[in-house]
Amino acid sequence: MEAVVRRGVALALLVVLVLPALALGEGQKEGKETEDEAITKATNAGISIMLLGSVAFMMGLFYLVNHPDADMVKYSWQVISSTISIFSAVLLFQAVNGLVEAAFLEGASEGVELAVSIVHFLLWFCLLQYALAYFSGALEKGEQEMGKEAEETAELQLKSYAILLGHITGFAAINAFGVFQQQVPKTVGCTLMVAPLAWVVVFILSQVMDHVRDAVARGDDGKIDKSEELWDEVTEETEDDVIGLAVSFLVVQTLRLLVGGTLPNAEGEESEEGSSSHSDWQVLMLVICGTSFVLVEIVRMSYVKFEFPRLTPQMRNIVMMSFSWCIYFATDWWLSYNIFTQNHGMTKEVVVALTVTAIAMTEIFLLDKFADLPVTGSHVDAIIRAVVRALGILIGFSWEKSFDTAVVEVSGFVKVLPDHLVKLILAGLLVLLVVPAWRLYILPTIIMYEKAEEEEEKQEEEEKEKEEKEEKERESEEGVSPLNQPLLQSESSTNSRRLKKKSMKMMSPAESLALQSKCERYEEHITSLEERNKGLEDSLQEFVHELSELQQMADILKKA
Repeated sequence: MEAVVRRGVALALLVVLVLPALALGEGQKEGKETEDEAITKATNAGISIMLLGSVAFMMGLFYLVNHPDADMVKYSWQVISSTISIFSAVLLFQAVNGLVEAAFLEGASEGVELAVSIVHFLLWFCLLQYALAYFSGALEKGEQEMGKEAEETAELQLKSYAILLGHITGFAAINAFGVFQQQVPKTVGCTLMVAPLAWVVVFILSQVMDHVRDAVARGDDGKIDKSEELWDEVTEETEDDVIGLAVSFLVVQTLRLLVGGTLPNAEGEESEEGSSSHSDWQVLMLVICGTSFVLVEIVRMSYVKFEFPRLTPQMRNIVMMSFSWCIYFATDWWLSYNIFTQNHGMTKEVVVALTVTAIAMTEIFLLDKFADLPVTGSHVDAIIRAVVRALGILIGFSWEKSFDTAVVEVSGFVKVLPDHLVKLILAGLLVLLVVPAWRLYILPTIIMYEKAEEEEEKQEEEEKEKEEKEEKERESEEGVSPLNQPLLQSESSTNSRRLKKKSMKMMSPAESLALQSKCERYEEHITSLEERNKGLEDSLQEFVHELSELQQMADILKKA
């Protein structure tokens, strides 16, 4: 079974990676044909690549979510969730932004364009804050009593809106500060300064809203209940994601200016001539820049132990998402320079998305193998989680580009309504189709994995604290210097934790859910037994009391 799954994943990746070569073959034949034949060939090639790539992509997902390595299953579900959420969010934002551009920005000056973009971002930011407050139940007066199932439903609803609206707000911030980046002098220094400016602005807004949340939470009963605590935690994570998306994109825009020589537009797009002009050396430089981000973060997490409460997670998001953007645009450059030298469009976007997906899943597989090595610690797991999350956003963005191009092409054939309205309708229909399935069947699996990770981290911290406490007690009792203590005990405990982690990896999601259900049934059975024991103890006490009364009556009769 394990060999079949591994073979299936390898074949799916092979099919995806062979598709660019097929596209190259089609491109080389076009010069010998008439213009009409070339157009027909290009259309057929695009449809064929989409068909083959879709089948390979879907079958590859089936293999990955049933992989024998439980960590690969977890990472696959996380990538699928991130891909769907970012795809839906960006597609919806692009459609709404098209309406805004048609209504306010046709023939507008640069100042008006910047003002409208900033207002657009602020509206999404305010909607994010209000929606999370509303769906968390924090706006209701008094503490709400909910059962376990109601709490899980509320948490699922809150996190689904947080992820979607957070990604939309993040791309609204990219749009706003990207417009400003286009208006500053086109130098590396000036464009780079926009990134920390965006960080400061969004950070100030999040700090203001943090005080507002605290005031709202304490305003009704003077204390913070469980739902309000979850509201604050989820909102802070979402704000960190917004900062990570916006700042990383702006940083990579500057890197593309530095490496490629030209600054792309606010959406990160270049002209066909500009995109096809980047050499393999420039592609390699962009990949090296992205890899450097990850290496710096690994060194920081390995040797810098202290963390700032909000800034450290934000910096981690920026670093990992910068790595993802670099990989995406490097892939786009390489394909444009080596394969799609003349014909860009739908075929190129599909091949870019398939190639990025294959590269990202290969990187996740290699990272998982690295994490399984005995020399790695818990900080490596944290890095891998951040990388997987960023790669999921990378895959989602690449597929969104493909669907955005498809929506634009379809809207061009519809003459009844304006293009921006057709784009909004198509985007809305796609989101209505995709998001409910993601929320009902994928996001609960992600939440289950997150809770398992939190529980595992909590147990590791408790075990570590217990070991440190026992070691201190032993030192105080025996009067032995810590320098003279053997290292075998701490290493054996570390190895035991690793063995425990590896044993947990062998459990699939279905087995984990079955075990959880079994534990819940055992807990209910234990509760029932405790209630029965209590009833028996009460009956026994009554029986003893009656025996005591009968004994007293017997003593009285004896005396009589």
